[in-house]
Amino acid sequence: MSSHPSPVRTAPGDVLIREATEDDRAAMRDVITAAYAPYAAVLPAAVYSRYLADLLDFDRHAGHGPLLLTELAGRVVGCGAFYRDIGTQGMGWPAGWAGGRGLAVHPDARGTGVARALLVECERRARLICAPVFGVHTATFMSDAVLLYERFGFRRAPEFDFDLAAHLGLPVRPIPVVAYRRDLAPAPH
Repeated sequence: MSSHPSPVRTAPGDVLIREATEDDRAAMRDVITAAYAPYAAVLPAAVYSRYLADLLDFDRHAGHGPLLLTELAGRVVGCGAFYRDIGTQGMGWPAGWAGGRGLAVHPDARGTGVARALLVECERRARLICAPVFGVHTATFMSDAVLLYERFGFRRAPEFDFDLAAHLGLPVRPIPVVAYRRDLAPAPH
């Protein structure tokens, strides 16, 4: 399998999904910064800055799987890290499941199918490596993400919830992070 498979064109919405290159990182940084900006008002400043820095640590994430990029009409509007083994995130997931980290869509592109296309591509990749489950973490205040996962057929997996503040080693109020999972059927041959 090539390290850079051909880009995947989704249905008529002209969403293009491909593996990101080093040259894409500035655009990815812009998408993640814009997508997560509303949470600066919800989270304590120390938590938000550490959380954002973690999401933007592309070198670390790329060590566990490809960074994916979505384009709509030639513009980078979404991105995320696909983890071949989500257990390597260090957030309590079991080994052998695939997962996503920092899945983000620019606010200007919400409602265009970009997030759904990104999830479909992540799940396609998970099936190709025979992962039985695709998992993601989110927070209850990220209501759009919660709705997306639930509409997409994800189920809550509370045994993998954790406290973001404690995970980041910060002595502030607990910030619950909730886990969702989607059981996968094997990829057709």
